[in-house]
Order: sequence, then C-alpha cells, then structure tokens
Amino acid sequence: MTHMKTKIGEYAIITNSKNEFLMLQFNEPINSWHFPGGRLDEGEQAKEGLIREIKEETRLEIHDLKPIHTTIFTDEKKYGVFYLAKVKEPYEVIISKEHQSFKWYKKEDINKINFWQPFYKEMLNNNL
Repeated sequence: MTHMKTKIGEYAIITNSKNEFLMLQFNEPINSWHFPGGRLDEGEQAKEGLIREIKEETRLEIHDLKPIHTTIFTDEKKYGVFYLAKVKEPYEVIISKEHQSFKWYKKEDINKINFWQPFYKEMLNNNL
C-alpha cells in the first residue's frame, strides 16, 4: 500500500508585550489577512520549520511556541497547525515580497479584520 504524501503548513499567532497579535496582508487575494507561517520542507522538524518561515516572512524571532489548533485545508490538500508564540523583543517587522502589509491588532479589533479563513476569529477568541 502506498501512503499519501501530505503538505503541512504551520502558522503562528505572534503576540508582543502590548498584548497585540501580528497579521500579514496577502498580495493575492487582496485585502485578506492571515498569520505568518508556511509549509514545512521535507524532513524538517515542526518547530524549526515554523521558526524558519516566520524569519523569512517577517524577520522576527519567536519563542514559547505552543500548538493550539489544527485544521484541514481541503482545497489545498494540506493540514494546518497553528501555534501561539511570543516575539523576542526588541523587534522590527520587515515583511517579505509575499505580503503587502502587516499590522499589530488588539483582541478588541478581531471583528474588524477581513480574515483569509473564517475560523481565525474563533481561534483568536479562544486563545488570546
């Protein structure tokens, strides 16, 4: 029997000392916001892959990673694993060319954000 190969994406809800969380704005689809992260490379360990993706997309260093949610993205045939993480301070966000913008949000802003995935709102409400 041949086993299916599966893509795994890992994403972080990164918080800072002001109790804000970081969102990145996609180039496409325009005006939708998501969490930094991406797919694991073959043979890469979970936390190391997430740390690498965060560094590539934002130049941030993170710590205190805690897994909080998993989902299946059926359109992409990919599993998503979401973590809570803290940014190492002091920091400066420098986004990659994959994104057009970033913003630090407060929990009370959740209902104003155009999330890429609808479940992000519930995930944030349950974990912040």
